[in-house]
Amino acid sequence: METTRSETLVKGKTTSAKKIPYWLWIVIAKSLGIKLHPNDKPIISAILHIATFGSATALFFTNAWYCLYAVMSRHTRSDILDGTVKIMVMTFFCGLGVYSHRLAYRLFVHPKFLDMLRLHSKSVMKLNAAFLLFIILSSFVTVLNVATADNSYSFKDNASLYNEGPNPPTPLSNATNLNPCQLVEIQVEICQIYWASQMIFSIFFLVWNLLVAVVLVSVARTQTINIRKFLRELEQDAFLLDRKLQASYGIGKPVRDDLKNFVWMDDDHIADIFDEDKKALNEVSEVPRENRRASSSSAQFTDLQLRLGSENVQVEGPMPDTYQGNTSRFQQLDSVIENAEATFTPHVMSEQEIMHKYWKISMNVRLASVALQRWMSSIVGMISAWSAIRMVYWLSHSPTWDGVFMFIVPLLLLPLLASSYAEVNYEGVKVIQSILPTEKRVQLFQYLYGQPIQMTVYGHAISYGTIGTVVAGILAAFASKILLQEMSAL
Repeated sequence: METTRSETLVKGKTTSAKKIPYWLWIVIAKSLGIKLHPNDKPIISAILHIATFGSATALFFTNAWYCLYAVMSRHTRSDILDGTVKIMVMTFFCGLGVYSHRLAYRLFVHPKFLDMLRLHSKSVMKLNAAFLLFIILSSFVTVLNVATADNSYSFKDNASLYNEGPNPPTPLSNATNLNPCQLVEIQVEICQIYWASQMIFSIFFLVWNLLVAVVLVSVARTQTINIRKFLRELEQDAFLLDRKLQASYGIGKPVRDDLKNFVWMDDDHIADIFDEDKKALNEVSEVPRENRRASSSSAQFTDLQLRLGSENVQVEGPMPDTYQGNTSRFQQLDSVIENAEATFTPHVMSEQEIMHKYWKISMNVRLASVALQRWMSSIVGMISAWSAIRMVYWLSHSPTWDGVFMFIVPLLLLPLLASSYAEVNYEGVKVIQSILPTEKRVQLFQYLYGQPIQMTVYGHAISYGTIGTVVAGILAAFASKILLQEMSAL
């Protein structure tokens, strides 16, 4: 394994992006059933698949069994609506875990996703988004299992299910230290199986969804870097074309840095970048291309190679181009990101060249959107339903610490995942704005406006405005809850 590191452009700066470690790829391949050799037998992946599907099935049926008796029991306040909602949420939970397992396999054997997959993502408060996804998902799984630990209790003899007193006995609505199955008068083994299957399935739910989420944030980051590189080329095109147009207008002395007044970067190296641009433009005809280096501000994206040693790698289905010969590795993005060592020669781009590069980016963005839209819509729907049900539950019950935690933690996933979409769409909007318009480019703009660069979920483009609307809605819901409590206290 080589120890070199690639560099990518992040807000005008270069940050290192580590390669996928060899051991990590082996673990993923063995877990998902990806064949590394033609004679490999996916024994480990088969066991994991059976465990995932089996635990999901046991979790669904034991939950449905308990909900049925809870609705009929005199010792609980659950009605038919409560039982139906719990079964629906559990169905959503189990279905998403099983689907994410299959989707993870399809993503990791797809040659284009292997090309675009890198161990990098945008950072949130200087923390890697993929790491935050792991923290959030693992925290939710941990609290979920701890909060339902009463399902593991054994049967307690001489336990009263009614309040004692001189008045007629009333059912206990919140019996403590009792197994919920004992409360509804069924075998406690049902709840014990329910809790054990939930423990097992929640781990698989964490792993499979984490793999898909990491692919999402990594591929979205790759798309963002690719768009920024194209924007860089368009800026150079506009700079040269602006000088040419000013000369044609008969302007005596064109302002060389006029267009640079319209460039904003989120760091303090803008002056250095401008100097590098000027030097590159002045020396473009003097220095051979193979001897020029890309400037530190260009969207360099050196390949994160995964060397798999001297063994050939086999993948089920068609052999992807990402594996070659005895030095199998993740190759560079041949159709998306050009070799970072080769500097783009500043020149006025033709209409065909702009449309061709624009089309490449648009097709790769569309591929990621189509592949991930079902998973994204499913996880958004599950989190929304989970949060809405819990807020309605609090209208008649006092919140507990674990309930509040399980309400807040899933909501953190929404802006984290949606921001990957929003970042790509935000950069994609800049492309058309960065093209200097000329009379010959009128038809070009007609095509570009009809094919926007957008990552969508079933045709809906996620933007930072969408994320802000969701956050505002959650805050409004909290405010409504507080208002209702204050009104009921009057």
